[in-house]
Amino acid sequence: MIYTVKRIDEDLNFGCEERPEDVPIMAIVTLTDSSGEEVIVKAEDAMLYERNINEGDKVCLDIHNKLEKICQHEDGKFTLKKV
Repeated sequence: MIYTVKRIDEDLNFGCEERPEDVPIMAIVTLTDSSGEEVIVKAEDAMLYERNINEGDKVCLDIHNKLEKICQHEDGKFTLKKV
């Protein structure tokens, strides 16, 4: 399924403690599908930068439930963006 990235927020929920050093910085990503339904997923912040995923981008979930950026071509077809 293809989603649109609606919002990206830093995950700041560590309770009373700080984020442990060995835990990657995570982001809360709000996605919307073609019917307008929202889906919220956690993603590593560094991976979002590496894959150049930003608000407004089209994405899908890969076989490991990680976000992959999708490119739409002039003919309307979608393909995964190579990283």
